[in-house]
Amino acid sequence: MNQSARELTIYYCGHETCMPGHYFGPAVRKHYLLHVVLKGRGVYRTSDREYRLMEGEAFLIKPQEVTYYQADNREPWEYAWVAFSGTEAERLVSEYRSEEAGYCYRFDSGKEWREIILALVAAFSGTSHNMDEMRGYLYLLFSHFPGNAAQMDLYEKSYIEKAETYIRHNYSYPIQIADAARFVGIDRTYLYRIFMMHKGVSPKHYLTEYRILEAKRLLEDTTLSITETALSCGFHDASVFCRYFQKAEGQSPLQYRRQFHKADL
Repeated sequence: MNQSARELTIYYCGHETCMPGHYFGPAVRKHYLLHVVLKGRGVYRTSDREYRLMEGEAFLIKPQEVTYYQADNREPWEYAWVAFSGTEAERLVSEYRSEEAGYCYRFDSGKEWREIILALVAAFSGTSHNMDEMRGYLYLLFSHFPGNAAQMDLYEKSYIEKAETYIRHNYSYPIQIADAARFVGIDRTYLYRIFMMHKGVSPKHYLTEYRILEAKRLLEDTTLSITETALSCGFHDASVFCRYFQKAEGQSPLQYRRQFHKADL
């Protein structure tokens, strides 16, 4: 797990449908606390500002800041929340802060943000309580805020590079994409999303392509049998290897080897 992932800790999540006029505060929180409004309306107050929020918006409470929030009397809000902290949390908060809107946000178009926050709450409530999975959902949630898209793009590319490094060094073993995600320190769903966004292929497809590439090198440069080549490249048996190779290259591994060496004559 990478250093930044260890420095992003999620402490608790929740989901509530409030009664009309329900309020909390004035009070302080120990961690960052992000509320996502799923439905209805309410008001959020800091020491110097007041925000009126509705569905598709969110407000962030900073550690040790005195805040107050209250559900609307006619359309009380329903919200989900997540508490988190760490230096990676500080980076996310800093990069996704609008000077005009303070620490209130409006999500981009679509409803994916709703699915993400509810999935995060479900992951927290589940028996596995997988921190990597929860971190991945939190990253996804922040990615739907308007903010420093260029900086986030750099971080996503660095995650891809780390996953590629893991694959290049471990392709010969029976690894899964979840293993690569754990090495990077993010959720496999998030890894899939950024691979599709930046490379146009899934991580699983990338792994298979890399194994086929290495298999071609072995077919060209060694006298290993087809079975030995398959096992050396992470395929559990020769028939599976041949099927993937045929699909990728339009010919069997044996045909490829014969054609390659015939071309050298």
